[in-house]
Amino acid sequence: MKVGETKGSGGTAKSKKASSAQAGSSADFSQYVHGGASETSGAQATQSIAQLDALLAAQEIEDPAQRSARKRAYVRADTILDKLEEVRIKMLGGNLTVGHMIDVADVVAFHRDKIDDPKLTAIMDEIDLRAQVEIAKLRVALDQASL
Repeated sequence: MKVGETKGSGGTAKSKKASSAQAGSSADFSQYVHGGASETSGAQATQSIAQLDALLAAQEIEDPAQRSARKRAYVRADTILDKLEEVRIKMLGGNLTVGHMIDVADVVAFHRDKIDDPKLTAIMDEIDLRAQVEIAKLRVALDQASL
């Protein structure tokens, strides 16, 4: 098999369109390399970010009064949850008395005024209502048992 003449690739001729696009992009790139106005805007952006970080850090500092108020809220929440857990255990064990329900109602009534959140106040109202219903049911049951 004989291979005839092959046509050459013709070198690496560039089209005018490609060379003009490369010349424009290299000029644009040289502006970034040599800096100019873009360097100062980058420094200003970094300074703005640093100022924003400082502002956020200052906002994260907690006031001692807020810290103590939050601590009191946690103590109130723990007290209420402990009483509710006690009622749940007594109810499951069949040892629930009127006194337990009165304790729950008293705790809820005592702490309701100190709560600012409307959703939490609504939950406390529901707990109080349920405690009052259970107290009424237990009293009726006690009255019928004594007859």
